[in-house]
Amino acid sequence: MRAQRSLVIVASAAAALASRYLVGRSKADRQTVTDLDTALTDLGTVDRVSILPVVERLTATAGFQGEPGVSYLVKAGDLTLLFDAGLGTGRDRTPLEANSAELGVRWADLDCLVISHLHPDHVGGPKAQVRHTFSLGREQQVPGALTAFVPTQMTHRHAETCVVDRARVIGPGVAVLAPLPRMLFWLGFVAEQALVVNVRGRGLVVITGCGHPPIESVLAAAEQVVDAPVYAVIGGLHLPVHPLGTPLLPQAVLGNPNWPFRPINEDDAHAVIECIVERGPGLVALSGHDSTRWTLDAFGRAFGERYRTLRVGEEVTIESPR
Repeated sequence: MRAQRSLVIVASAAAALASRYLVGRSKADRQTVTDLDTALTDLGTVDRVSILPVVERLTATAGFQGEPGVSYLVKAGDLTLLFDAGLGTGRDRTPLEANSAELGVRWADLDCLVISHLHPDHVGGPKAQVRHTFSLGREQQVPGALTAFVPTQMTHRHAETCVVDRARVIGPGVAVLAPLPRMLFWLGFVAEQALVVNVRGRGLVVITGCGHPPIESVLAAAEQVVDAPVYAVIGGLHLPVHPLGTPLLPQAVLGNPNWPFRPINEDDAHAVIECIVERGPGLVALSGHDSTRWTLDAFGRAFGERYRTLRVGEEVTIESPR
């Protein structure tokens, strides 16, 4: 009897998860780019954008701390912002705090924050996720009156949060896209926003956190915002292909948008590469926080000299042609 009751409980839990997944996937599929975004005629351009990885799994030198999270310092024209807040590991200072100090990053110089989505590796840890907030570390406080552009309802003791529900300009040449939906089997529904910088004479630089939404939707949303080509794709694209024996098994399982028996595979990676190749980008820089070595190598082969792997301390710079 006890064994039968256990089987019933397991079957009921499995049915509930499957039902939640189907409902969530249907909801995500019904929400189109056209529903979410409108053109931004007042976006403008910048002559230069730099993306400095402050938190990443891979590091440029042993002097930096790596972790499976993301945080980028973005400077676009006169605007300086922090994109995401990492995972917040470490016993003392978090990698975000330690690497910021090593790189000379000053929170007082920030004009705003952008949080891509409410997952622990982007908001500063599981506690921040549960509380629907974000953290810049244990010792460093968020500067008061700083605006944080967030993709869902979030609060913070010091910063002013602005929930993004459609594409909006946050500075000359810089915009956040409307959060795009994706249903993950284990983690559930997630809405993720990307950052877009319009570089004069180059086109759109699209910066992603995890890249949970389909890349074709992200790039279509960027192209809808501004009538300009996609020049660069930078950040995470969530492609933990062949994760067995790597540290990315949790990302492969928990972040899977498919049924559990259908893992993210080589075909998925090639489909993403194909979608980006169609845009003829001048630069693709991929995060290793949610993509395996196999994926990084595949992107390297596909884009050659136009490809870079993101590492803490290695700045990516895109400038207008002279």
